[in-house]
Amino acid sequence: MNVLVTGCSGFVGRHLLAYVGTQLDANCIGTTRSPSNNNNTVYCELTDYRQVDDVIEQVHPELIFHVAGSFSNDFETDSLNNIVAARNILDAAVKHMPDARIMLMGSAAEYGEINANDNPVNEQHKLSPISIYGWSKAAQSLLAPMYSSRHGIKVMVARTFNLLGEGMSELLFTGRVELQIRNVLAGEAERISVGSLDAKRDYIDIDSACAMYLAIATKGKAGEIYNVGSGRATSMRELLDIMLKTAGLDIDIVDERADDILKKEVSTIYADISKVTALMQ
Repeated sequence: MNVLVTGCSGFVGRHLLAYVGTQLDANCIGTTRSPSNNNNTVYCELTDYRQVDDVIEQVHPELIFHVAGSFSNDFETDSLNNIVAARNILDAAVKHMPDARIMLMGSAAEYGEINANDNPVNEQHKLSPISIYGWSKAAQSLLAPMYSSRHGIKVMVARTFNLLGEGMSELLFTGRVELQIRNVLAGEAERISVGSLDAKRDYIDIDSACAMYLAIATKGKAGEIYNVGSGRATSMRELLDIMLKTAGLDIDIVDERADDILKKEVSTIYADISKVTALMQ
C-alpha cells in the first residue's frame, strides 16, 4: 500500500507520517514545500494543481492524509492553503486514484461560538465560524460530501480540536508558552506573558489524535465528519499550570494580561467523540 501525507514538515504531518509507518505495512510518502533528498518526501506546492496532479500520479496512494494547511487568518492565504489545496488533492484523486481513501483535516474553529449547554458539541452542530481560518476550514469540509456524492470517492473529515505535543507552532497558545518556558530555563527571560486564561478547550495529545486519524481514514464513511478530541474541557489556566510544573517552574512568574483578541474567541468548547470512538472499537 502507498500512503501520502501532505505537509509532513509541519507538526501534524511529521507525527502522522511516523505513526502511520509504525501501524501499516505501507510505503509512506510525505509532501513538503522545501526541497529534500529524503527518500520518503516529495516536493509539492499544493496550491498548484499541476504539481499535485504529478505527485498523485507518481505516488499512486491508496490512502491520503491531507493535513497541510495554514491558520494565518489572512483571507487569500487561508483560502488558497485550506480550500484550493484540498480541491486540488481531490481533483487529482478523482483523475488518478478514484478508489483511494482520503482524510481532510478540519478544525473545531468551524463551529465558532456555541452555547455552554451545547457541549459536548457533536458533528451535527451548526457551523458559525468567527475567524477567517474557521471559515476556510468549514468551506474545505463541505468538499467532502460534495466530492463523495458527485464523484463517488471516499472522503472523510477529521474535525480536530486542540492538539498537544512538542514542537507546536508559536502561533498557538501551547507553542508560545513552550517557547517562553525554554527562554526562562535558558536564562534568556525571567517571566512568561500570556493573555486571558479563562477559556476552556478540548486538548488531545498528538499520538492519540494520530490514532483517530488512522481510524477515520481506514474505517470512516465517505462524506462524513468526525470530531477528534479528548471529550473533556480543560481551562487554559490548568494547562499552563501543568506545563510549568513539568518544566519545574512556578506560576508566580506568569504575567496575565487582558487581551482584546482573546475576548473574541470561544469561551468553552469540547467535543462529543462518540462517533470516532465507535470506529476504533
